[in-house]
Amino acid sequence: MDNKDDISKKDDLSEILSMNKNRITDSDDAPTQIKRAGKNKEDPYSFGSSTVQSDGEDIDDSELHDIDFEEADEMPEEETDESKAVEEAERQLKKQNQRRKSVLQVILGVVISAAVIFLGANIGITLLNAVLDYTGLNSSEFEVVIEIPENPTLDQVAEVLESNGIITDTKFFKMYVESKEKEFDFVGGQFTVSSAMNYGTILSTLQASKTVRTTVEVTIIEGMTAIEVGELLEENFVCRAEDFVKYYREKMDVYDFERRVLQSSLKFNQLEGYLFPDKYEFYVVNKLRDDPKADIDTSKEAEVAAKKIYSNFNSKITKTMYKQMNEMGLTLDELITLASMVQSEVGDPEDMQKVASVFLNRLHNSETFPQLQSDVTYFYVRDFIEPYYDDYDLAVSLQTISDAYDTYVAVGVPAGAICNPGLDAINAVLNPAETDYYYFCADEETGVTYYARTIEEHEANLAYIESIRQSA
Repeated sequence: MDNKDDISKKDDLSEILSMNKNRITDSDDAPTQIKRAGKNKEDPYSFGSSTVQSDGEDIDDSELHDIDFEEADEMPEEETDESKAVEEAERQLKKQNQRRKSVLQVILGVVISAAVIFLGANIGITLLNAVLDYTGLNSSEFEVVIEIPENPTLDQVAEVLESNGIITDTKFFKMYVESKEKEFDFVGGQFTVSSAMNYGTILSTLQASKTVRTTVEVTIIEGMTAIEVGELLEENFVCRAEDFVKYYREKMDVYDFERRVLQSSLKFNQLEGYLFPDKYEFYVVNKLRDDPKADIDTSKEAEVAAKKIYSNFNSKITKTMYKQMNEMGLTLDELITLASMVQSEVGDPEDMQKVASVFLNRLHNSETFPQLQSDVTYFYVRDFIEPYYDDYDLAVSLQTISDAYDTYVAVGVPAGAICNPGLDAINAVLNPAETDYYYFCADEETGVTYYARTIEEHEANLAYIESIRQSA
């Protein structure tokens, strides 16, 4: 654009503002003060400068955004009227951008239709997906925090973007990156990206920060509850415990295993049991580390942490394990719930298989043994449901939920897991010892577990443990 055109367009803009100013000033209902006109946010679908029409002339929206606005209370009334006119002009610009997006989508449709006719349906659909991917013109727009590993390869970056729904074709994305003359040096970290971003914006976002992030290694121990995991993450400045809650309170509907998890009003935490115990490396939230009492929202960091943990669980449960579970007539919820009880009762893998056999024997002989009668479920109700019930807006009463977990009240497998079990406990349920035990009890001081076939044997074991305590 040359200088003459530039001056002409500014003159046209002044004329529009003058006309609007006169129209507002002449009105009897004109407000005495007009708030500062705000600038529109950048349109992610923009492919060039926006324009508005003024007597057949185009006005570049970038010129509107170069105008300097002062605060309304420091301006004469006539200047605030002018700012209102500019606000109206910017609303017209926004409509223009939306119209341009619609026109572009129509043009894309025509191009793809032609491709389908001349090149075939498969190629046409592939081309459509590639163009939508490249431009960011997806059917739905959402924002998500992604985590790129340290010193990532292009393949790793593309996989992270695809798994989070930001791109749909890793091959096309990699072709685009490799076709650029610039060599992209990706770095690890957490980045906020949108499905509406085109490839160029995605690359700019991933290149925007070269700041070295501090990491911390966090170990989730077998038997920890979801509440304890949240507290552990906060202690290590990964996120706030209260922000982590929503990512185990409800399903995320991201991973394959979640399709097998049943949403139930009786389950206190829907994903309790699926926070897989393991060592994890997370990024530290510096503001939280510097001031643990700071009022900051760490929801995005909590989401990233939850996804890393659930992704690990998803990879640990194999097809063979699912097959075993189905052959035993167990749902995934029942498997993990039983495993959580086994994990809470004993720590030795051999004892885990025996305790699992007790629970399964009772389930198979439910007429005689309708309840599993495990003390650890009562403790979970006491320590991790009752103290937190009022924090949740639940439609089900505390008593109803408590009874659904307490295996001295509930019939069969309780409503949900009572902790997050490790692989030893899960495999113990899938591969229990072959016994005819229906009871067990443990000496908490020695760690020895005693098993019994009948109530008489069980009571004799309890009496023996008590005699050892008294003689000690």
